[in-house]
Amino acid sequence: MAGRPRTISDERILAAVATAVGEIGPVKLTLADVARAAGVSTGALVQRFGSKRELLLGFLRLGVAESLPARAMRAAYEGAPDPVEGLVRAVLGLVGRDRSPQEFGNHLAFLHLELADPEFRALLSRYDAGLRAELSDYLADAVAAGQLAVDDVPALAAAVSSLISGTQIVWAMSRAGSLADALRRDLTTLLAPYAQLAKLKGDR
Repeated sequence: MAGRPRTISDERILAAVATAVGEIGPVKLTLADVARAAGVSTGALVQRFGSKRELLLGFLRLGVAESLPARAMRAAYEGAPDPVEGLVRAVLGLVGRDRSPQEFGNHLAFLHLELADPEFRALLSRYDAGLRAELSDYLADAVAAGQLAVDDVPALAAAVSSLISGTQIVWAMSRAGSLADALRRDLTTLLAPYAQLAKLKGDR
């Protein structure tokens, strides 16, 4: 006998989990909170996921399996005038809007929860590998276009990935300007020597 069709899209639940985590935090979060944010019944989520842990794992699995962060990055990258600007816009597309101190703190608490659990941590590792691969593609485009001179593209992609996390944390503490401005500034600083080297090679 065929199962009943799902009336709740994965994307709808994903957005609801992100909203509820930001508003309430991972510790106090309940299935009822997510159901309310999604506009569905708690019973529907219980039937589909069974527990809060499985719901949060499903949230991460969906993001990894569907490459949802990469989709946002590519959409931003494709509208840029050149690969370096595309990389910056892709990172901004990944991070999204500025968050309130409470919302940012709640998402950071979720990260701490994930790192303490081996199953969550394995998904985060896959997410980071996908992010680095995406960044490597953009950096390789910039090298091919003569905008950057890079000997080890994967290593620079790893540095950009680390910068994304570090800049967000520092910005959350200082709240100086916008997060978008902070990311653009730090990315420009990181890439400046590679851009200068490419220019010197091009002038020879």
